[in-house]
Amino acid sequence: MVQGERPLVTVEGSRLTYDMPQLTSQRLVTNAYEALKQLPGVIEQNDVLTLAGAGGVSLLLNGRPSSMTYEQLITLLKGMPASRVEKAEVMYSAPPQYHVRGAAINLVLKGYKPGEGGLQGEVNGEYKQQKEAGGNGGVTLAYTSPKIDLDFMYNLQSNYTRGYIDFIARHTVKEQIYDVNQVTDNEGRSLTHTLRAGGTYKFDKDNSLNLSYTTQFSPDKTGDSHSNGNISESFNHSQAHHQMHNAALYYTSGFGFQAGADYTYFISTDTQDFFDRSPKEVETRFISCSDQHIDRWKIYADQHHTLPQNWTLNYGTSFTYVNNRNTQNYDLPEMQGNNLHSRIREYTYNVYAGFDKAFNSQWTLSTSATLEYYQMQDYRKWAVYPTLQLNYMPSASHILQLSFSSDKTYPDYWTLSGATSYLNGYNESLGNPFLRPYTDYNIDLTYILKSKYIFQASYSYTPDYFMQTVYLDSDRLKAIYNWQNWDYAQDLSFTAILPFKAGSWWDSRLTLQATLKHDKASVYYDAPFNQKQWVGVGHWTHTFQLCRQPNLKMEVTAFGQTKSIQGSYDIQPVAFIDAALRYTFAKDKAMLQLKGRDLFNTMNPKTKVRNGAQHLDMNTKSYMQSITLSFSYRFGGYKKKEVKEVDTSRFGN
Repeated sequence: MVQGERPLVTVEGSRLTYDMPQLTSQRLVTNAYEALKQLPGVIEQNDVLTLAGAGGVSLLLNGRPSSMTYEQLITLLKGMPASRVEKAEVMYSAPPQYHVRGAAINLVLKGYKPGEGGLQGEVNGEYKQQKEAGGNGGVTLAYTSPKIDLDFMYNLQSNYTRGYIDFIARHTVKEQIYDVNQVTDNEGRSLTHTLRAGGTYKFDKDNSLNLSYTTQFSPDKTGDSHSNGNISESFNHSQAHHQMHNAALYYTSGFGFQAGADYTYFISTDTQDFFDRSPKEVETRFISCSDQHIDRWKIYADQHHTLPQNWTLNYGTSFTYVNNRNTQNYDLPEMQGNNLHSRIREYTYNVYAGFDKAFNSQWTLSTSATLEYYQMQDYRKWAVYPTLQLNYMPSASHILQLSFSSDKTYPDYWTLSGATSYLNGYNESLGNPFLRPYTDYNIDLTYILKSKYIFQASYSYTPDYFMQTVYLDSDRLKAIYNWQNWDYAQDLSFTAILPFKAGSWWDSRLTLQATLKHDKASVYYDAPFNQKQWVGVGHWTHTFQLCRQPNLKMEVTAFGQTKSIQGSYDIQPVAFIDAALRYTFAKDKAMLQLKGRDLFNTMNPKTKVRNGAQHLDMNTKSYMQSITLSFSYRFGGYKKKEVKEVDTSRFGN
């Protein structure tokens, strides 16, 4: 018998749509986050998801923009079974009605279907062993019916982190050279509670009202750092309490109108107990207390009209207001000049219009423009953000897609406060109240062969780009982690995604990417830089069906990256290998999985800077190596509601 293969990807307007049950049927995924990582071109680097050809990517659920921090969103996705995801829509140029810009991935969850209502849920747990143990567990309940949907989720996560850095420098201060060698070891523990409750009332099949409440709090987050070297010996103990509350209301109509409002309150309280002793036995001890309070309001409305001759008109507006208060106080009288009390008010107004047009079965076009007015304190800026998506499909086996997008990224509020944090006796972290937002322009050309092989060329240009880098101060013996605007960062990338299957026992996918990176800053203290570097990335995943009775699968993943750059940094090659074994039983309702990460402990980046008087090496250990045992059990057919996320990406200190 000859068995046909279903298309891996289809084109729906400006979206590349993936059938997630088909995509993950042979993969070792236990939740929606792991399912997301199976999308072609999606790679997890430094605990952040990236999309080949686009870099950073926004995540949406059922077409709604993310409004949580990355960590909070990932916690929710990890608590959501992969079976709840019906399809994923990849957009290299997201239309403005999604209220995100640039590349985005929209996860569409399975909706109510007759015969699947009632009470359903899932319990899950995970034990993770690194140097110390951690893990998480939770329960999700949902009641679905033709008229009312209710859902509840609780998750408890115990997290252990560890970091290590060997900082070696030839530090020039006023023409005198100091040899520096500082070794810093960090450990941290946190216990995070996440709770969500929501409900949807369906007036009819086209009109509905959704109300949800989400909270996340970490009552006792601790961190300890010990730094020892020829400059100083430091002990740094921190305690923090973080809390977030969000309420969201969303209305969908049957005549193309949608509107929503959400309010987020965030509070963070941190205490630092710092002690430092220099080689000359000079001791410094202080206690600092930091607080951050944020109120954030957002309202938005969207309308679309279906017009004759395959035209669709879209328009809408949004308004966001943020009130941020920061304080930082030191107990030492001689340090009270560094005390900080700041307040930031931020206003963002957006209005957009665009259209979609299907010229025939081969050509489709989607384009829009967003006008934005942004105000933060004395900074005011008008900007226009255009998008364009052009599809050409001469046949089902050949799809060509051209997209252009633009986006703006703003600094987080704590960085804008200008606060100084003391990491040890040699390293400091400094904010920048004059940091400007940067705009990213991205163009992508994608070719899809036989609905599964993907080839792409992309170019991005980002003037005023900023990120945190380290600078050896030329006036004092301090290494400063700082934020500065560069001239630009630009990338030219070529990507190939090549899946391969051998019967039903071996499913493999190889992702290859070559990128020419160019980072330039002509005004960066007294150490300007202008670096170019070709960077190669490879990601290879293999899934093996070991046997069907019992249902046993194994997965092996390999990742590698050649030498790279980041500002004035030269980053040496890195690589790792993961492996997992999964046993599914109880009619596929129960799952037991054992996973090893970074089996050979090779994910330890080494960075060096050779830029004039800037001469340093940073040898780090990621401590990514771990063993995780996971278990989950679904009951009642499991039906989980959409989760509304809360945007706190610029909160926290």
